[in-house]
Amino acid sequence: MDKMANDSLDKQNETLIEGRLTTLTFSPSECIAWLIVLCTVGIAILTVNSLAVIVYLKEPRLRKPSMYLVISLAVADICVGVITLSIDVFNIGRKFSLWEYYLSPAGDSILLAVLLLFPAASVTNLAVISLERMHATFRPFKHRLLTKWIFGASVGFVWLTAVLNSAFMYLYVLFTLGREFYQYLSLFACCFSIIVISYMSIVAKMYCGTHPHHNGAVSRERKLTKTLFIVTAVSLALVLPYTVSFIFVFSKLTYYGLSSQTIHLSFFSLSLAYANSLVNPIFYAYRIPEFKRAVSSFLGCTPRAQVFSSK
Repeated sequence: MDKMANDSLDKQNETLIEGRLTTLTFSPSECIAWLIVLCTVGIAILTVNSLAVIVYLKEPRLRKPSMYLVISLAVADICVGVITLSIDVFNIGRKFSLWEYYLSPAGDSILLAVLLLFPAASVTNLAVISLERMHATFRPFKHRLLTKWIFGASVGFVWLTAVLNSAFMYLYVLFTLGREFYQYLSLFACCFSIIVISYMSIVAKMYCGTHPHHNGAVSRERKLTKTLFIVTAVSLALVLPYTVSFIFVFSKLTYYGLSSQTIHLSFFSLSLAYANSLVNPIFYAYRIPEFKRAVSSFLGCTPRAQVFSSK
């Protein structure tokens, strides 16, 4: 335990030194400006996704089992914008010596586990949604027979996976005092593989396979599949720059070893990564007529009777 305490103090001292050296090339005002940008993104995430959750829960037409995972994704995105982003802002401020606050090894590990929890829930949600869409494409009639229990269990699996992954990272960091995140990134790699394989299979089925008679229900499922595919693709595209830069740059070099331009690039890619939590409700409003009408009704833009009379 003494060795762990000494290592922790050494790491805290290194962090303080790194922060002071960073200010030589990256001023506090620049850091504060980027933190304001991140906080603005967080407020937007909270506002837009909270509106989406309220609309889903308020409107019976949208409150159906196939949308449970979409609601779960919106909740995960709210937590990303509020909790994860707040922890990131706190840690960034410590790195750049905007404030000094030291935690015990256990406290620091808990903070890291919470930081990683909700992004893991978000990407796992996307992976399970892709599997659900694949099932809806290949087995449309059986998919309509799925019960609420199946979709509820899927949501439970998403959050259990995220919690177990964060718990593993908590124990790993606490007992090794290491900051290697490759174990954590393996979850993202697994989810990314599932997403790619699922949507490639869906595209092959839609455009190369046999096409059943397109009744109204099948057409709506196809449109929902395309919408969720677009949301997933845009989300991954926004997260990819930060993931690549983290793997090849920031996991190997400390901030004080980077140029000011590279640090600006890191903040820009981080902002894009958080902005992916904004795209879901925006695309739902654009691509799902029921959602768009429900939002208009909720905001008072259209009389409620008129909203559903055109259905």
